[in-house]
Amino acid sequence: MTTGFKSVDFRHDDALTRVSWDAFERLIADHYRGLGYDVVHTGTGGGMHRTDGGIDLKLLRDEEVIVVQCKHWNCWKVPHNDVHQLIGVMHTAGATGAIVITSGEFTETAIEAAAKFRHIRLIDGKAVRAMLGPVAEPELPHASIDDMPSWASKARRSRRAKSNRMPWVAAAGAVLTMVVALTMLYSHYIREIHAAQLAAMRATVARAATQVAQARQMPATLPALISQRPMNTLNGRPAIVHDVPMNKSDIAAWEKKNAESMRILEKTTPSLP
Repeated sequence: MTTGFKSVDFRHDDALTRVSWDAFERLIADHYRGLGYDVVHTGTGGGMHRTDGGIDLKLLRDEEVIVVQCKHWNCWKVPHNDVHQLIGVMHTAGATGAIVITSGEFTETAIEAAAKFRHIRLIDGKAVRAMLGPVAEPELPHASIDDMPSWASKARRSRRAKSNRMPWVAAAGAVLTMVVALTMLYSHYIREIHAAQLAAMRATVARAATQVAQARQMPATLPALISQRPMNTLNGRPAIVHDVPMNKSDIAAWEKKNAESMRILEKTTPSLP
């Protein structure tokens, strides 16, 4: 990843590189306190919260007000941006001077920027080691992330926060995918049901239409059953053949006519001895 920061030409490997950034700030404060300055912590080295952006220490002695920025960078060079930032802060704070201290190195542009302002002083890793003298080895070596500039730690925290959110994002994506799939499946199922119902309805209508057509083609009554020759009776009269009735009213009328015919036959037929 391209950061725009330049690596140091020589990376120190001693006790000072392994102290934490707040311990580094306290070492600087103790040094200037030993020189007779009243030291005010405005960064996080003396407490939990930063109270003045870009300033870690204020050195007060007589008429002097010096603002100090501590950069515990062991692998990156401090760029000119920090020098320009401290110049602006110095005027805002009404300071008479400013110091930028790093445990590593400065870029050439930072050195050139500071050279234009006689009230700005830069102290690099070699000078600060000579200034502080031997430093005790820390009980717990400082993590390498504190050797990185602030942008790197913020980037790592951002990546860590993103990685912590990834399971939730993945779960939400899985749920959303499942909902979409179920919706599509349900829509397809509903369409299949509607198609089946429509096909069944059409088949029922077709069968009913066929039955109606067949019923229309059938005759209302069967053709009359008429004998081709007359039937002789006992008195020589032909028998009367009626059409076969097809419904209840026809049957009743037919039975009535048969009964009348039988009565006529009984009256006209002589009784046998």
